Formats: sequence, C-alpha cells, structure tokens
Amino acid sequence: MSQFNFDIVYIKGENNKVADCLSGYYENDTWDETHDIHKYVHADVRVDPGGEDLPPDRYQETQEKTVEIHTMSEANLHRSHRIRERKELWDIEVQELAIPDD
Repeated sequence: MSQFNFDIVYIKGENNKVADCLSGYYENDTWDETHDIHKYVHADVRVDPGGEDLPPDRYQETQEKTVEIHTMSEANLHRSHRIRERKELWDIEVQELAIPDD
C-alpha cells in the first residue's frame, strides 16, 4: 500500500451511498426467487439515478443492462410458470394412477 498516495476519510454510513449500495446486495434463498428490477441495477446508477455524473458510454451501458435484466426476469417468470404447469399436470396424473386404499 505504500506505493499509493491516498487519504483515508471516515464517512458516516448513512451518508456513504456507495457503501450502502454495495452492501445492499443479497443472495436468493431459493432458485426461483426474484426481486424487483431496480434491485439488480449497478451501484453507480443507484447513487446517480439520473445519470448526470456518468460518462455517456457508461450511461448507455446501464440502459442496455436494465433492458437485458428485464428480459431475463421475464424469461425466468415464463420458465417458472411452465415448470409449475408441468408439476400440476404430473400431480394430476399421479392422483389418477393412484391405487385406492379400499
């Protein structure tokens, strides 16, 4: 670290937007758990939602990623519905094939 010239400055947690954005990341508890689209957006977009301080190419990248994430979320939702429908059909078939206890 002696190679770098830097100053360590304390910033109170509630004022440190970058740390709050980065520490706000969480893992899913289940494979089908999804969250609102804005939860997946990059930290710099949360800090600067209007993109005023982002370079134009970075702002464009965030817009493209937002569309990509939205598309992935919709695809996951459709996949989840298909899996649920298959499971429901499988459950019905199991009930129809079950041997009565009588």
